[in-house]
Amino acid sequence: MKAPVEISFGADTTLGYVRYGNGPTHVLVMHDWLGDHSSYDAVMPCLDGHAFTYVFVDVRGYGQSIELAGEFTVEEISSDCLMLADQLGWTRFHVVGHSMTGMITQRIAADAPSRVASAIAVCPVSAAGNRLSPEALAFFASTIEDDEALRRLFKFVAGGLSDKWVDLKVRQSRDTVSPACRARYLEMLVTANFVDDVRGLETPYLVIVGDKDPGLDSAAMTRTFLAWHPNAELHVIPNCGHYPMQECPPYFAALIEGFLKRIVGNSVHGTAPELK
Repeated sequence: MKAPVEISFGADTTLGYVRYGNGPTHVLVMHDWLGDHSSYDAVMPCLDGHAFTYVFVDVRGYGQSIELAGEFTVEEISSDCLMLADQLGWTRFHVVGHSMTGMITQRIAADAPSRVASAIAVCPVSAAGNRLSPEALAFFASTIEDDEALRRLFKFVAGGLSDKWVDLKVRQSRDTVSPACRARYLEMLVTANFVDDVRGLETPYLVIVGDKDPGLDSAAMTRTFLAWHPNAELHVIPNCGHYPMQECPPYFAALIEGFLKRIVGNSVHGTAPELK
C-alpha cells in the first residue's frame, strides 16, 4: 500500500525546499557544503512520512535556492530557516544539520530556543568553526573549481565507496552548488566562533559520526557538542564515512527517527530526555 506522502518543491518562500511526508512532527533538514538537498534522496523512501513532515531546505546558493544572493553567513542561514519555518506555520520543530550546517543547528537553537524541540548534528562542524592549516585551506579552496581535487576530497571523507559514487557526487556538486557561495561558506566555516552563545543550551541533541570519517570523529564531538550541550548524546555508525544518509540510508533513517520519536514521547509525557 502506498504511503500518503508527497514530495513537493517550495516556490513561495525565500528558500527553496523539498517536502516529504505529512505527519504531525515537523523536521527541518539542512545539507552540507558540497551539495544540496538531493544528498538525502536515498534516505527519503526510508523515512516515516505518516509520523513526520520533513522539509529538506536548500540554503542560499544551493539547489532550489541557487540563484539567491546573500551574505552567506551563519546568522543569515539561521534567519532564513526561521523565516521558512514561519512561512510553513511551524511554531515548534526539530532541526537536522550535516557537516557545514551542524553549526547552524546550534545557531538556530540559540536564536530560537523555545522553538527548537531537538537537534540532530550529522558529522558536524561545530560553533567553534573548523580551523584549517594554510595547506588544508588551499586544498579545500581548490575543490571549488578543480574536479580532480573535489574527487579526491569525496574519496577521502567517504567510507571506502566506489569511484562511480565519487563521480556521481562530483557531478551533483557541480550541478547544484554556486561556486561563488562555496567560497564564502568556506570562509564562514573557518572563521565562525559563537561557542559562548551555545554553551549550556538545553536543547536535546543527537550527534552522529561515522567511524571512517577522517576529520570529524568522536573525540572532536566530545570536545565540542558533548562538552557544551548538557542534553547531548553521541552515536558512532560503524563502517561509515562522512555521508551516512547515502552510505547507509535505512540505518540512518532508523537512527534519527528513533531519537525523534523518543523526544516526542518525552514531550508528551512531560519527562526529560533520557540520554544513552
